[in-house]
Amino acid sequence: MIPKRGYFQPLDITGQIGWLWWFILFMAGIILWSETTFKLEMVPIVYLLFMLILGIITILRRRVYVAGAQLFLGRVFVSDYEKISLTTMVNWQLNGHVLSFTRAGRSRKYWLSQNIANQIKEYMATYDKKDNN
Repeated sequence: MIPKRGYFQPLDITGQIGWLWWFILFMAGIILWSETTFKLEMVPIVYLLFMLILGIITILRRRVYVAGAQLFLGRVFVSDYEKISLTTMVNWQLNGHVLSFTRAGRSRKYWLSQNIANQIKEYMATYDKKDNN
């Protein structure tokens, strides 16, 4: 299989709360801008641009590389990659875009981009599913 790269987002409670706060603060900027009747004032526009850039960086900084049954989770500006091998992992499953597994006694869930989810589905269809319970 050809190695592919994409993006991931952890689906733990801390990540969900962080995204909710980002959305709340982003919407507060839109409300502030609408209260000024969408005039081209610099403060609300700069705030909204800052919030959009922050959201894009949050998404783009979490990279995942997949080669066969090996997943490498990395973050921009950090040289380490967390290696996950689906062949040695027990009870992993892929539901749509959500990869869930238990590692070191801790349940983990990651939302994966479309191309990474398709690569894992290809792996599941091609190889024996005995490791996928």
